[in-house]
Amino acid sequence: MREITYIDYINKNAVERLAYFMETLSITNRTPDYYVNWEKVTRETRKYELELNTLNYLIGKDDVYRETLELFKKQPDLIRALPSLIASRDKMLDVLNIDKEDNMDFYKLDFVNIDTDNLESYVDFAEESGLLNFLEHDANKSLVDYVYGIEAGLDSNARKNRSGTTMEKILNRNIVKVSKKLEIEHQSQATADFIKNNWGIDIQVDKSARRFDEAVYCRKTNRLWLIETNYYGGGGSKLKATAGEFIMLNNLISEPGKNINFVWVTDGQGWNTAKAPLLEAFGHVKYVFNLKMLKDGYLEELFK
Repeated sequence: MREITYIDYINKNAVERLAYFMETLSITNRTPDYYVNWEKVTRETRKYELELNTLNYLIGKDDVYRETLELFKKQPDLIRALPSLIASRDKMLDVLNIDKEDNMDFYKLDFVNIDTDNLESYVDFAEESGLLNFLEHDANKSLVDYVYGIEAGLDSNARKNRSGTTMEKILNRNIVKVSKKLEIEHQSQATADFIKNNWGIDIQVDKSARRFDEAVYCRKTNRLWLIETNYYGGGGSKLKATAGEFIMLNNLISEPGKNINFVWVTDGQGWNTAKAPLLEAFGHVKYVFNLKMLKDGYLEELFK
């Protein structure tokens, strides 16, 4: 693959720019810290560390139902730790109950405001969920360590959003470095109000809550660049919708006469499933870059 400079890339037509963009897509943007947010895991576990250490008393008990009920009578606040033990973030649970005759009814359990007049319902839930059996037969010495493992597993659900956060961090690092070198200003999560109040430029936005991942401003030339970033490791309808959204956003805010330009930094093998909407976007958005282009200094050339 032949390397293309920023100037050569920008001067190509939409089809040619898209071809080079697709050729240089990254395989992944998953840095080592993508997999587990240990700070969050530790924070969520420590919320109930005292309760969990107390609940260790139940491990290995023969009559675990009776022991649990007696313990909850003495310390009902221990019940607040139960959702963590069954890998639930919810603290208010709606439960379907089915009896031996297949009769169904629903009930609600509040794990924040404990119903001390109905402690047996919590113990019944713990038994029917399999938690008491686990405590009696399978749990080891530390429920705190067990919940650490649960929280690490639950944290994997956040990985999809973490790809976008990683792109924001990569973009920010690049912009911080270039801004210092070129002596220009920048702001992460910039709003239209911030831009107006600090740089005196009015911009149109598609929604009042719009925050641009990065905004870069050169006071000497009064030029403004508004930047959005994302990453798609897999396909789906979201890619087409995003391409359409950024076409509209580009057409709304880009004003060459006022030196306002929209920049889109995106990457990921998912774009191989959405070349048609991406080509349409390339026909409208002049500045579409991927991670390799950031690595090759395209942002610095753009801001010069």
